[in-house]
Amino acid sequence: MCINSCCGFTGELANVTSCPWCGEAAYINQSSNRKTPRKVFTFLPLIDRFKLQYNHSERSAELRYKHNYVNNKYEDDSIGDIFDGRLYKELTEDGYFTDERDIALIGSTDGYQIFKQRTDDCWVVMFVNANLPPSVRVKKENLLISAIIPGNLFIF
Repeated sequence: MCINSCCGFTGELANVTSCPWCGEAAYINQSSNRKTPRKVFTFLPLIDRFKLQYNHSERSAELRYKHNYVNNKYEDDSIGDIFDGRLYKELTEDGYFTDERDIALIGSTDGYQIFKQRTDDCWVVMFVNANLPPSVRVKKENLLISAIIPGNLFIF
């Protein structure tokens, strides 16, 4: 990734040798065959974790909370969960969440200082699986860390 956290050198930027936004070099040794990135971040894909969970019968049943909640809810204007909210309803009207196994995620990111000198920080990208019942969805074992990004995530 860019040393200033402007972008990740993946996809269309996989063969780029400098950041298109700030111009910083992507690699320490640009000329050698084995390029060493100046900065990397950890990405933990979620799809394989979901596949494993849906292959477990008890967990698969628990992950259908959203489907059961939405389809058994009485027609009133009360808010009992995020699925009663305007945004979720708009998304379903647009054709999202049509399969009972579709997963609704709540995203969160936060940065923190690693050391006292405050020259190094880190950002964590985390998701909460809204398909789980509210009583268990925010328990430590159910939080989904997707990325750990060193340095400042946002440049203003």
